[in-house]
Amino acid sequence: MIKKERKIPIKLEKLEALNRRIPSQHPKKSQILEELTKRRAGYYGEKSLDYHLSFMDEKNYHILHDLRLRNIRKQYFQIDTLISSPYFISILDVKNMGGTIIFDRHFHQLIQQNGEVEKAYQDPVTQVKRHELQLKEWLHQHKFPAIPILPLVVISNPSTIIKTIGDPKEYQHITKAIHINFEISKYEKLYKEVKLSNREWNKLASLLVKKHTPEEYDVMVKFHIHKSEILTGVHCPNCSAIPMKRLHGKWLCLLCQFSSKTAYALALRDYALLFGTSISNQEIREFLQLTPKNIVTNITKSMNLPSSGVGRAKIYYLDQLLR
Repeated sequence: MIKKERKIPIKLEKLEALNRRIPSQHPKKSQILEELTKRRAGYYGEKSLDYHLSFMDEKNYHILHDLRLRNIRKQYFQIDTLISSPYFISILDVKNMGGTIIFDRHFHQLIQQNGEVEKAYQDPVTQVKRHELQLKEWLHQHKFPAIPILPLVVISNPSTIIKTIGDPKEYQHITKAIHINFEISKYEKLYKEVKLSNREWNKLASLLVKKHTPEEYDVMVKFHIHKSEILTGVHCPNCSAIPMKRLHGKWLCLLCQFSSKTAYALALRDYALLFGTSISNQEIREFLQLTPKNIVTNITKSMNLPSSGVGRAKIYYLDQLLR
């Protein structure tokens, strides 16, 4: 049973909003796009794994996605997917990488070869083993019995060629997404002793969800972008062109001719992702490129936005747009 769903990471959504609203000629554009492409690949890789996990018997397993927990040293560690049973826990680190990847345990690195381009990355086996140790400490800290924790690096791209340097036994923690159910079945045969009662098993899933702490990520600070560098206006939901033009109560895209009555809501969501969830009447007018004040009033009323203050000091809150 899925106890924590996989959602589009807020970091990815903030990067999408920034990329959409940064001019194409901006000096940071390529850097932003590179980071966005990497984050997209990671998310799509994790999503592709979900298909294979759907074949697992939901009565026998709890599945939790995208966990971020605080360890005993008050540092945070992240787990892409955690699979628990009363007998064992498996933690998955998902990699979506194309071309040929070489696991080099001697130098603790992962080498990716894609055409003539070669890049080195931190060894994901070392990383997932570190998460294993931190999760063991976390379970002990929260008074759970000792239980086998089995770390796995999952390669989600079916066309990726995997090579290794060193003893093949060192690579028992690496598998492809299509093989994940066979790995779990193997664990079922190896670990037959109950470690968690049903009560403890359910309590663990609930506590993991409760202790999950979303990462705070200010994309504007990350790339040193000033508010004045951001494109304003309502963006087209169909082609992302900015700005749409307001005509006869609708928003019209001058590029693809798509029209919408509510495209402004997506623009305000971009504002919340980039600048935070509080916004004044004047800021709404400027960001949506609106002149008549009554249109802003109509928009805020139709969206039923919470507010505080009166007159020019009135502030609206956009938190509901990020849920």
